[in-house]
Amino acid sequence: MSSNLSLQSLQILTAILVSFFGAITSWQSYRASEIAQITSIQLESIEQENQRVQEFSKRIQDQLPNLTDPNPAKAKIALASLYSLAREDSDKSILFTVAIVSDNNSLRETMADLIMSDPRASGTFKDDVRAQLQKRLTAQSREALAQDQTDLANRNATEVKLLQNLTAERPKINGWLYLGKVPTGQNALAGDKTIKAATLPPIGTVVEADTSINLRNLSSRRGDIIGVISRNSKLKIQEIQRHRIDSRFEAVWAKVERY
Repeated sequence: MSSNLSLQSLQILTAILVSFFGAITSWQSYRASEIAQITSIQLESIEQENQRVQEFSKRIQDQLPNLTDPNPAKAKIALASLYSLAREDSDKSILFTVAIVSDNNSLRETMADLIMSDPRASGTFKDDVRAQLQKRLTAQSREALAQDQTDLANRNATEVKLLQNLTAERPKINGWLYLGKVPTGQNALAGDKTIKAATLPPIGTVVEADTSINLRNLSSRRGDIIGVISRNSKLKIQEIQRHRIDSRFEAVWAKVERY
């Protein structure tokens, strides 16, 4: 009786094992088929995207004579027509790069207007534009610093205005602003001040910008530009730092947040 039970148990166990491994084999086959199908769809999608990018790039090449035409109207119309055909963020980013690296300010102005008036311009696209502008303005600022020029030297007004508009759209703003210089040990701001107050504001108070001001990640012109604050913007002072310029003056920087 015991041997019969053992034989039955063995038969049952064998059946279970066969069913189990059969199920695993079937599941593995299903997963392999599913993965192959997903991979095929992904490859097809990549191929379609490549074709779309190539077609859009060809359209840009076809419009190059107009984009580089001395007649500003032709260049603007060419850029606007290409922008209307841009289906993806990557298309718009290509056009922005074309406009921003050109020597044609009409293209820069047109591109800035298209971006700010486009209700379908995504946050991702605007983030890319903002990142490119931050790098360009930072490079220009450091070049001016190396040549002992003011922070306004060599700045393209269109680029500054576009970054200023994109900065204004951001829900949260934090960074460092140059407030101006003060006589050593005093609080009266000199003639290069950037806020409407005549003296250094206490921490925790709100100030108004008196001009467009570069927003940086450090309290120094060597810091990266991370935005441009527009005139009349209200900002809350979080921290104040004073840096000695010479025996007579100190440069004052403030860490701020938008009020």
